[in-house]
Amino acid sequence: MNADDATRFPALLGAVASLVRAPDVEARIAADSKAFFIEGGLGAGDAASLATQGERRLLVYRKLVRRGLTAAIRLEIPRTAARLGPAFEAWVERFVDEEAPRSHYLRDVAFELVAWAAPRWATDPEVPDYLGDLARHELTAFDVGSADDDRGPTGIELELDTTARFHASVRLARHDHAVHRLLADEAARDVPAREPTALLAYRDADHEVRYLELTPLAAAILDRLLLGETLRSAVVGAASARGEALGPEVLAGTARLLDDLAQRGALLGGAS
Repeated sequence: MNADDATRFPALLGAVASLVRAPDVEARIAADSKAFFIEGGLGAGDAASLATQGERRLLVYRKLVRRGLTAAIRLEIPRTAARLGPAFEAWVERFVDEEAPRSHYLRDVAFELVAWAAPRWATDPEVPDYLGDLARHELTAFDVGSADDDRGPTGIELELDTTARFHASVRLARHDHAVHRLLADEAARDVPAREPTALLAYRDADHEVRYLELTPLAAAILDRLLLGETLRSAVVGAASARGEALGPEVLAGTARLLDDLAQRGALLGGAS
């Protein structure tokens, strides 16, 4: 690549990105496509060459990319998209206009959109107040379902002063609404209870995504274990943080929880 190519190539990429992203590109291309590309940083020669392609051909890439992004996002959050109805595509258009995907991986686009849209949905009276939670719940399911496979049990007993090893698919999610109880049918329009909820999500031996609803203390303990604390530190720290006495009931409940997770294949044992 010579010096001219080194400057032209980024400019050409920028021109393509502008075709996809600019919210007013149709009007600007129709008015003066050469000027549009020059304003975007292209040299006059390259701008004139692109302008000869005609308005329809220039805009087809924009349409294809935006349709592809919309379809990819819908695939990962289908129930959220269904509940938004016709507004779903408008939200995707707005996201691309204002933010645009940053990841090189198509699977990440839905995560980026939800991170951008959720705080906006929360203040929009036209959007159900639970929708951000539902979208995050659907993304958790996608994340868990596509996580790497893991080896079986470690063969190391989880003791007080050892850390835990969980299956690679395990995720801990918290929501303000009990969205995991919503009907799975995309046509459903039931409304979840506004109820603080902590869920442990994991993939079972049949590669199905499963959920375990947790008590606040159980969630606090697992939070710490997932961060790499020892069992002793996790239990003591969680109980202290929640102002709960570290008595026999807490210890017995923790033992039952860990045994349950081991039976489910979510907890693989102690870490080496």
